[in-house]
Amino acid sequence: MEINWDKLAEIGELKSYFQKDFELFKNRVLFHLEIWEKINPQDLDKLSLLRALEVTNGCTQWAYRRQDKECLSPEQTRKCMKLSMSSIKNKEIPLANGESVKFSSQMQNLIDEGRDLYIDAFKNNVEGKEEEFYALSTAQFLIYGQERMEKSFEIIKENYLDYFTEFYLNKGINYVKPYFN
Repeated sequence: MEINWDKLAEIGELKSYFQKDFELFKNRVLFHLEIWEKINPQDLDKLSLLRALEVTNGCTQWAYRRQDKECLSPEQTRKCMKLSMSSIKNKEIPLANGESVKFSSQMQNLIDEGRDLYIDAFKNNVEGKEEEFYALSTAQFLIYGQERMEKSFEIIKENYLDYFTEFYLNKGINYVKPYFN
């Protein structure tokens, strides 16, 4: 995999970490890449779907918190959050056709590790955990790749457009795009 580190360093969420210590942050991303490179393609397909769901939900939640003019109603925002959180907690993504995407126990452990890291970073404000979260997140996007993420967002659109709306689905897509340039 060829990585343009200078381009990654321009992404808003990552810029400060690269500026603080370029090599350190790069090495944190590489650390996570080593782990995630070993995951089989079928599990990566499922994990990228969960990540697309999380990102799209995150866009709706932040818009609501900021009270953006396009934000969804409180009920709709709650519905999006419930879908995302229950999928993470239950390690299962329900689909519109009644089927569901289920995760192996190994993938469930990775999901729990990511969730714990997110909570430490953004809820508990543990020093250094936000940077670690973004290193992990960057590695995930790089491993998933553009094609897999596009397919995942298409599945979100097919199953949950009425939850997130076209507007927030596009916000999610646009959030991950810089990782593939």
